[in-house]
Amino acid sequence: MKEAAYLLSEKRYTVSETGYALGFTNLSHFSKIFNEHIGMKPKQYSMMN
Repeated sequence: MKEAAYLLSEKRYTVSETGYALGFTNLSHFSKIFNEHIGMKPKQYSMMN
């Protein structure tokens, strides 16, 4: 999830692109796991950075 946070913070990738790049085929699952590790949803995280 650190890699996902990095990709989202760099603004190079959308949430969908980040999830797929890290091997997730289900974006809902990616969002859930990201939220568990980082403490917020990927979209919220990308908008903060």
